[in-house]
Amino acid sequence: MLDMSSWRAVFAISLFVCATSATAQSDQPSSGQVVELRVPAPSLEENLLGTSGIQDVAIYLPPDYEQHPNRRFPVLYLLHGIFDDYGVWIENYNVPSILDRMIQEEAIPEVIAVMPNAGNRYGGGYYRNSPVSGNWADYITNDLVSYVDANYSTLPNPESRAVIGHSMGGYGALHLAMHHPGVFSVVWAISPCCLAPTEDLGFGNDAWKRASQIEDFNDADALLESRDFYPIAILGIIAAFNPDPDNEPIYGDFPFEIVKGEVVLDDQAFDSYSDAFPIRQVRASRENLRELKGLGMGVGLGDQFLHIPAGTLALSQQLGDERIPHSLDVYAGDHRQRVGERLEETVIPWVVRRLDFGE
Repeated sequence: MLDMSSWRAVFAISLFVCATSATAQSDQPSSGQVVELRVPAPSLEENLLGTSGIQDVAIYLPPDYEQHPNRRFPVLYLLHGIFDDYGVWIENYNVPSILDRMIQEEAIPEVIAVMPNAGNRYGGGYYRNSPVSGNWADYITNDLVSYVDANYSTLPNPESRAVIGHSMGGYGALHLAMHHPGVFSVVWAISPCCLAPTEDLGFGNDAWKRASQIEDFNDADALLESRDFYPIAILGIIAAFNPDPDNEPIYGDFPFEIVKGEVVLDDQAFDSYSDAFPIRQVRASRENLRELKGLGMGVGLGDQFLHIPAGTLALSQQLGDERIPHSLDVYAGDHRQRVGERLEETVIPWVVRRLDFGE
């Protein structure tokens, strides 16, 4: 039996243990951190749109990153849409908060997330290689991945690397999977643009006429100031999909002519232009796509950009015809309103489950 002095000693020890435990728990970070930095982008040098060869990037580091210097983490690469920058993932879609919450709730293990910028004078380079807008695909798959693996505690292999994109970035994620294999093993495209030249990317859109009337960068800037974005987006598509370095100021070839103020289709030029879209590239890319550990797409049927639901559903049909396994998430929503929700409820869990954590 313990006497009163012994009970006091035990009580004091218990208080010390509890206090020490509480202090230790409080020392554990409950949230990750976002690091903003600039990285070399040699693949973009000498582009004709004046895009810098040094690019801004934001990197989310999970809560235990600093406490476990010998631990290595899988990496999610998040590709933004046209006229956006990496801030859209942080400020609009709340990716750091979503990852913190999912990690704290043990819904997913800890991961690193890399959010590059990919904008230019025409809104974006579509994560493609182009002599006009720069070699954006090489920047992501070579320059950026190499930099991140060299400077952060990553698992530096494709099995531990995923790419997720929205809109232009959704297109980019699919394009990289099709044409730059062996970098990412899991791919998800949210509301991917530019899968097929149809609907509002077709020639019924008057923006083609306004785009064809641009004579210099000042004209393009004036359209942006007036918030007429479609013609600039078209210039970006032409510069990335159908570039022509000798054709100033457009630096691309239009797949039509303007005759008496009307768009007149040139069948041969339109076929060449259309061949650059994913809808016509599935069969040639099927072995690359079949090697993925996961391929997914999602689209809101109320998307304001009408080519996006049409193109996503058509591409899913093509993937099915070529026996390429994939997941299709169709939901009620527009282009932006449910992106954060879909990331947390569907995309990130699905993607992370398919990554190798090196354990």
